Amino acid sequence: MFKKILIVEDENWASESLLEKLDQLIATKFQSTIITTVREAADWLLKNEVDLIFMDVQLGDGLSFEIFDQVKVQAPVIFTTAFEDYALKAFQNQGYAYLLKPYDDDELQQALDKVAPFIVQETKKIQYKTRFLVRYGMRLKSIPTTEIAYFMAEDKILYGYTKDGDQFIVDDTITGLVSRLDPTFFFQVNRKFIIQIDAIVDMLKVARNRIRLQLQPPLPAGIEVIVSEDKSSDFQMWLDR
Repeated sequence: MFKKILIVEDENWASESLLEKLDQLIATKFQSTIITTVREAADWLLKNEVDLIFMDVQLGDGLSFEIFDQVKVQAPVIFTTAFEDYALKAFQNQGYAYLLKPYDDDELQQALDKVAPFIVQETKKIQYKTRFLVRYGMRLKSIPTTEIAYFMAEDKILYGYTKDGDQFIVDDTITGLVSRLDPTFFFQVNRKFIIQIDAIVDMLKVARNRIRLQLQPPLPAGIEVIVSEDKSSDFQMWLDR
């Protein structure tokens, strides 16, 4: 899937370590290019296309965010840094994941999984689910995904809620379903909820960087939707894409 990878990193040990990990985690062959400065990266991106970019934040001649001021970056970017302070800035600059050094293989694999749906290979695009066949007793109804506000897992049953407030049962799990929905519009905010971006009415930051969501249509009484702490950064990046 990742045929061409650019690594913007000015520390040799870091780029070599990343390449070793990528060789183990990516099953197919890929081409890699390593660049160490802001200036060289901007020049290279003006002339070349790439499927995925890894960027350290602090480079020898400045911050990698300066690259985005000089060239339009089309490919997904995974930022790698030892500093937490740049997360929001990364999300505003084509960032799809944010890895804090030192990161392990599992963290890198999770980052690769996040960007994979956004990689287009040649002219073939991923086909996401566009309709749900719903049964109401003996009657059947086809509901477009554009009419769905959110999905909620409750007591081992997955429910879908339309924008009109209708509820239906989905024959799937929340983990299985999320990979079949277009990530441009749908996001799994915690273990119980997948929400559609247009369903968000209001957002409020709460303790430990979590975010409380108000959705439309309203949820059943007593149920809250909280973006979990481990998904908060990715959620904010998704909103800013």
